Amino acid sequence: MGEILTILPFQNTLSTFRVSGATLLAALENGVSQVEEGAGRFPQVAGLTYAFDPVGTVGKRVSDVRVLHSGRAVPLDPVKLYSVVSNNYLRNGGDGYKMFKTAQDVYDFGPDLADIVAEYMAAHAPYQPYLAGRIIEK
Repeated sequence: MGEILTILPFQNTLSTFRVSGATLLAALENGVSQVEEGAGRFPQVAGLTYAFDPVGTVGKRVSDVRVLHSGRAVPLDPVKLYSVVSNNYLRNGGDGYKMFKTAQDVYDFGPDLADIVAEYMAAHAPYQPYLAGRIIEK
């Protein structure tokens, strides 16, 4: 638990909400906008894949965004609403994710992220980390 609290020390809670594909793309762009500086906003994802060019023009680094739909990876639709799970800090605009502040169907009061991770790791012990290939650096 000490290691989990080391990586998740801020007592952020689980947040669920819905945003358009265009907003999701803007969030991914924000997340890779400072990757060369090692900024902590880098977006880890599940349920989608994307590629990014770390030396590309900021705001145009992300490409090939695909979301899982009925077991298939399909291109991100800019007008479709997507369900997102994150934390309340990012949902409220932290780390430059201001595009999430106007999300729909917001619920910012889920359980503490450290508790969620601890429960998952206990249920799946011993946990072996792996790369899933969801993020591709060009």
